[in-house]
Amino acid sequence: MGESAPRELEVESAAEVSEQVLDAAPAEERTESEPEAEAASEEAPVGEEDADDELRLALQRLDSRLEESHRLLGRQSDLVDKLHTENQNLRAGEIRSAQMPLVRDLLRLHDDVGRMRTAGADSDDLRLVQESLVETLARNGIEPFAPERGEPFDPSAHSASGIEQTDDEGLDKTVAEVVRQGFRWDSGDLIRVVEVRAYRYLEPG
Repeated sequence: MGESAPRELEVESAAEVSEQVLDAAPAEERTESEPEAEAASEEAPVGEEDADDELRLALQRLDSRLEESHRLLGRQSDLVDKLHTENQNLRAGEIRSAQMPLVRDLLRLHDDVGRMRTAGADSDDLRLVQESLVETLARNGIEPFAPERGEPFDPSAHSASGIEQTDDEGLDKTVAEVVRQGFRWDSGDLIRVVEVRAYRYLEPG
């Protein structure tokens, strides 16, 4: 009997210790997990900020690429327009070059009819022929031109076929008379210059 009592006490003490350990274990686990949870909660916003920064950078790169694409498209459009214009000019120049032999013949015929009218053979028929020639040239983009008397002599568009002396200094180097009309394309490019007589100032003697 004396030995059983101490064993019972030992068993009870061991049971109490086990219960204390079991009761304390969850508390320790909770204590250990709480800092981890706090650390995780503190780390979460940092990760979100990094993601936002990466998104902003990606959007900035996308904007830069879009701007570059728009710039390249604009340059491409300008290049296409330029090539189209050059092609049109080239075609127009080729057409004009092909037309020039016929144009020269029509201009000579126009001049011949004009001389006939000036020489005294003027008639309604000749007038109508000359007017028809001018209309035909106009339909093909060719127009006559001639300066007025007293206009400054322009070496780029006028050819002096004679000189008229004058004592009026204000008329020096101006057009005195149109000898033959000039012709040009409707774009302004010359086909034939105007033949004129020009004034030359001569001091009174």
